[in-house]
Amino acid sequence: MRRDADSGVAVGMLLTYSWDADTEATGVRDAHFMTIGTRRAYRKRGVASALISHALRSAQDDGFDRASIEVDADSPTGANGLYERAGFTVTRTEVRYRDSCRKPRRSRRG
Repeated sequence: MRRDADSGVAVGMLLTYSWDADTEATGVRDAHFMTIGTRRAYRKRGVASALISHALRSAQDDGFDRASIEVDADSPTGANGLYERAGFTVTRTEVRYRDSCRKPRRSRRG
């Protein structure tokens, strides 16, 4: 978590997860960056970059084999460029389909 030096308010956070079952199954210990967020007023100031840099160093120091992140390929936030600048590369692309669970409304006619 990064804090504003003047107010002490958290301005960004990064949550990292690792699953023992995945490590056991693959033999690879992965630090998965699950959530990265920056308060709107602090965006474009390097907060996310600093958090990612710190998390990568911590993962390396803690003996992780790799770090990973999932992102929407069409993300309008510029996240893809941020992750590429941090050293991440695309290793998989997937398509997700969605359908509504709602039933169509019946016409009241007739």
